[in-house]
Amino acid sequence: MSVFYRKYQNKNLNSLAYGKWFARAVTIGKTINVDELAKHMSEHNTPYSKGAIKGVLTDMIGCIRELMLEGKAVKLEGLAIFSVGIRTKKNGAPTSADFSTTKHIDSVYMRARATGEFTRSELTKAGNVTELPKNFTDYTDEPESNGGGSQNGGN
Repeated sequence: MSVFYRKYQNKNLNSLAYGKWFARAVTIGKTINVDELAKHMSEHNTPYSKGAIKGVLTDMIGCIRELMLEGKAVKLEGLAIFSVGIRTKKNGAPTSADFSTTKHIDSVYMRARATGEFTRSELTKAGNVTELPKNFTDYTDEPESNGGGSQNGGN
C-alpha cells in the first residue's frame, strides 16, 4: 500500500516559500461510499453480509453526528476522535460583552484527530510514499484537508 503524491510549486507571490516545491497527497480512483465500504468489508472473511454491515455503518454515522451536535467527542479506537470545531472571524470581538455568534462565528465543522495506529507518526513510519508517474490520470489532485492550518510551506 502506498501514499501517492504529486509535486507542485508554490506560486503565491506573498508567501515566504514562493517558488519552492512541495508534495501534495493525491487520491487514487473514486471516493469510496458507505455502500462500497460495506461490500469491501464483507469480503474480508466476515460472517456479516454487505447489507448488515451497511446498516451498522449507516446507523454509526448518524449516531456520531448526533453525539457531536450534543457537544460530545466520539473516539473510534485506531482511527480518530471526532468532535465539533468552531472557526471564528479573524478580527474577533473587542470585548467579551461585544461577542456575538452571528457576527463573530464563521462556521462550525467536524474535526477528526488521528488516534492509535492511525497517528501522523505511525502513518509516516508505515506509509510507502510514492510519486505518481506523470502520465497517471486516475487520481484526484485536490489538497487533502488537514483540519486547519497549512502544512505545505505557506501555499
